[in-house]
Amino acid sequence: MKKSPLATILLVVFVDLIGFGMIIPILPLYAKSFQAAEWQIGLLLGCYSFMQFLASPVLGYISDRVGRKPVLLVSLIGSAIGYAVMASAASLTMLFIARIIAGICGASVGTAAAYIADITPPENRSRRMGLIGAAFGVGFVLGPAIGGILSQFWTKGPFWFGAGLAFLNAIAVLLILPEPEKHVKRSEAGIPAGPDVVDQTGRAGIPVLVATYFVAIAGFAIVTMIYPQVLDRRFSLTPAQISLVFVFLGLVGAFIQGGAIGRMARRFGDYKLAAAGLLLMAISMVIMPFAHNIPLFLVFTFGLAAGNSLAQPTLMAMASRLAASTAQGRVIGTVQSAGSLGRVVGPSAGGFILGWDRPGPDLAYGNTPFVIGGIVMGIAFLISLMLRRSPVSVTERPVEVAGK
Repeated sequence: MKKSPLATILLVVFVDLIGFGMIIPILPLYAKSFQAAEWQIGLLLGCYSFMQFLASPVLGYISDRVGRKPVLLVSLIGSAIGYAVMASAASLTMLFIARIIAGICGASVGTAAAYIADITPPENRSRRMGLIGAAFGVGFVLGPAIGGILSQFWTKGPFWFGAGLAFLNAIAVLLILPEPEKHVKRSEAGIPAGPDVVDQTGRAGIPVLVATYFVAIAGFAIVTMIYPQVLDRRFSLTPAQISLVFVFLGLVGAFIQGGAIGRMARRFGDYKLAAAGLLLMAISMVIMPFAHNIPLFLVFTFGLAAGNSLAQPTLMAMASRLAASTAQGRVIGTVQSAGSLGRVVGPSAGGFILGWDRPGPDLAYGNTPFVIGGIVMGIAFLISLMLRRSPVSVTERPVEVAGK
């Protein structure tokens, strides 16, 4: 197999995620310039994942029919338009429209995964798919850093830069990326299929795992959604400094998921690592109200990032081991869809809770969402305990993870 298509598609994903990462720390504060309430900021963040949840199977279906390259090309052009609309928005309504466009086009990550499946033999597919996660981690490290630097010179700079990146990415797809020689069936491409997904989610352990993943992602999103506002009000950090906190989150995740997770999974097993990660996140969230200075806040943030980096990849590995060999992509796609819903519910709930929270001292700002997020994560941990009796709780060889 030629390596150039793989390298090209990974570069496309990497650049796309840099653009995505640039916006996340800046968007809540940018929305406030349009007098957005806390709950509106939550909806603004949540609508992206909701549109991604709706668009992913549609784009996957279209890419099976017309090819991967046209869908990637149109999606990247749409992303460029979305960023440009954000930059030129004159109202909160226009900002919502831009996020909806970005969410629809952001679902192209699934098409990129299908592209990799097309050019990869089945025995190597699991490892190659993991490279998308690695690209996401590195992109999420560089994106906030670049966005923070640009925002110091011009508030709208990250949005216009994101538009330029997406447009250049589209040109790269048009001129460099070849169309795969074949299109695998939807079941092999990792796109959920209705009746088959229902059949598979009835297998022992999978409904519990889907519920665990949904609740965990929602709890995590409740907390991370309020980070920019909390850091702004508690510690008066600038957008550039807030971006550095997100860089810190990304670095912790890149270190653990890029190397440590493979060795730890071989030693302890996926189930124990997933449960430990969920519990660590729950504890880190609940004690976050005691973070009255930046160093302590970063210590608790480390616990949150480390727990997430332990739980997410191991839960996905458990999903793969629970699935029948002919339904790997469909089951993993179902779990990912649950995660997308969690990213809708979490930010929306976080925004409502933050807006509902009673005014108080700046150092107490955000305490209620942190505690509620910790309780939600604790529920995810309790649900995960039911996986102890599933086949994945016994000592088995973990699914191959990128970087191990």
